Amino acid sequence: MPRKPREHQVARSVIFHVLNRGVLKQTIFHGEEDFATFVNAVRQSVARGEVRVYHWCLMPNHYHLVLEIMEPGALSKLVARWQQVYAIKYHKRHNTAGRLFQGRFKSQAIDKEGYLLACGRYVEQNPVRAGLCGRAWDWPWSSAKFYVEGRADGLTTCDPMWGERDRSQYERWLEERSEEYERMFASGTDVIGRDGFRHGLVRKDGRLVLRGRGRRPVGKIKS
Repeated sequence: MPRKPREHQVARSVIFHVLNRGVLKQTIFHGEEDFATFVNAVRQSVARGEVRVYHWCLMPNHYHLVLEIMEPGALSKLVARWQQVYAIKYHKRHNTAGRLFQGRFKSQAIDKEGYLLACGRYVEQNPVRAGLCGRAWDWPWSSAKFYVEGRADGLTTCDPMWGERDRSQYERWLEERSEEYERMFASGTDVIGRDGFRHGLVRKDGRLVLRGRGRRPVGKIKS
C-alpha cells in the first residue's frame, strides 16, 4: 500500500520544467507500452506524495514535465529513478543495451505568477508544433486531455493558477501561441520568473533550491 501523501509544503517547494531526450535525439518511446511505462514510473512518485505534476508531454524522442517537488534537493534523485526504471524495462522489451537518455536532464525553475500556465501551454503544444496532431488534446500522451476533456490520468494535478475555470476556456487558451514564451522555455535559461523569484533561489549541489529564512538575496543566479 502506498504511503499517504504528505501535506503540501508550499514554503519549501519549487516548480521545475524538466526535460530530457534520447541519445543523439533517437526515439525512446516507440509505442503505447513504452509511453505507459514512463508515465507509470512518475505516477508512483505522485502517489507517494513526492511530487505534483501540473503539465506533461511525452514525445517520441523526449519528454517534458512541469512539476512541483516537495523537497527540491531530491529532484535529481527522483528523475534518475524514473529514467533508470524506464531504461531497464525499455532494454528488456526491445532487446537493447547502453545509455538511453542524453546526459543529465535539464531543468528550469519556474515562477508560478505569470509563468506556470504559459510553461504548461508550451509543453502541451509540443505535438502540434511537431506536426503530430492538429489539436494538443488529440495527443494521448500529455496533460492536455486532463484540462480540455476532464480525463483524470492519475498523474496530473490541476494547475493552481488555472483553478476551477471552465474547460472550454482552457481549450481556447491552449490554441493561442506566444513566440516570446516559446523562445523563453526552449532556451537554456535555468530560472524563469520575476527578479524577486530569482533572488529567492540559490544553487545547491548543481540544483536550484529556496534560500533559507533570514538570508538576504545577493545578486542574480549564475548558470
